[in-house]
Amino acid sequence: MDVHLQQRALPVRRGTARLTPRGRRGHPVLPGGLGRSTFAVGADSPVVVRGEGPRVWDADGNELIDLNANFTTLVHGHAHPLIVRAAQRATADGASFGMPSRPEMLHAEVLLDRLPDYDQVRYSNSGSEAVATALRVARAATGRDKAIFVRRAYHGTSDHALATGGEGARRGVSRAVLDETLVLALNDIDALVRAVAEHDGKIAAIVLDRLPNRAGLLPLRVDYARRARELCDRHGIVLVGDEVVTFRLAHGGIAGEDGVRPDLLTLGKLIGGGHPVGAVVGGADLMAEFDPRRGGALEHGGTFNGNPVSMEAGRVALDLLDPVAIERLDGLGDRARARLAAEAGDAWEVRGRGSLLRLFPVAGDAAAWQLDLWWAAYARGVLLMQTALAALPTVLSDGDLERCVDAIAEAAREVAARRAADGDGSG
Repeated sequence: MDVHLQQRALPVRRGTARLTPRGRRGHPVLPGGLGRSTFAVGADSPVVVRGEGPRVWDADGNELIDLNANFTTLVHGHAHPLIVRAAQRATADGASFGMPSRPEMLHAEVLLDRLPDYDQVRYSNSGSEAVATALRVARAATGRDKAIFVRRAYHGTSDHALATGGEGARRGVSRAVLDETLVLALNDIDALVRAVAEHDGKIAAIVLDRLPNRAGLLPLRVDYARRARELCDRHGIVLVGDEVVTFRLAHGGIAGEDGVRPDLLTLGKLIGGGHPVGAVVGGADLMAEFDPRRGGALEHGGTFNGNPVSMEAGRVALDLLDPVAIERLDGLGDRARARLAAEAGDAWEVRGRGSLLRLFPVAGDAAAWQLDLWWAAYARGVLLMQTALAALPTVLSDGDLERCVDAIAEAAREVAARRAADGDGSG
């Protein structure tokens, strides 16, 4: 084990949830003490106080290398000086306006330069909003209501997106939305063909993520993507490519790989430079649905859509994520996956591509194993996502990468041994 890690191994479950303030009647001011369900890691959730470069510090003073990166968003780490400077300049000139602003137009130019097959972009405040908006465009353009998703692929928190999850995710979603949403197994071409045939003339959109994390970070097969494109062309369906996470993997994203060009792309996360953002990108024909100068245009607002701070910070983030930076990240990811496959133990499968990697247990309760791994890695100074996904930032040094791999591999072996002793999984 790396000596550096031995010296700074952290105590697990010290917990700083106690720092959550309480209201007058004794309740935490945030439900469960958390502002997002995705923060939950058990009874005690550590609280972050600062981030810089590839590191964060929690309220107990523990230092961690951050491979969570706000759920893949911070591709350049925390407080990158060029991004901070851009955001500060934008704030000083006015953080938001009730008029069009030049930063939005400049960001759109930079974004569309990376996407030469598309013509226009409309911004929102999150990837969730972008997916919901793309579905609305598809329904308006086709006059249909139904949409096809891959089971457990995560597309945000709109009602239609939540319908793809388990029973807990679907709570509170109306029966009408559930009936409109067709949820199919990953890479099941026969099921896709049957669904389109059974609901011919009723499907507005097929929504695909080429590397869906919550569905297991298993890639969408090329033949499945091509068949989806073919079915969309034949039946007048809008193909929506979700690139909210995967846009970091190539200069122009990966949704159009293998000749499979989506009609609409949804983006978010990294394109805002750490600030709230979402986007729908498409050809002029479909994007004309937004044009307020034409009759019957879609109503689309949002007080902070395309705000100058997100646009200026995001433009710098996009400039920094050039092909050279992506190639380096791909190399780091390849190295990390190879070492983890060799060192994490037989109880884990190592998945991923480029700057994304994930450990997945080959047996047992996957969610429980992954949460155990989150805590075990945290104890060794590495912050993962609760699904055991890691997103590598451009500011990660080679030495930091090796320390992270050492820590994650050791954490994985510890979790497997403990789970085997408890009779959960292959051992």
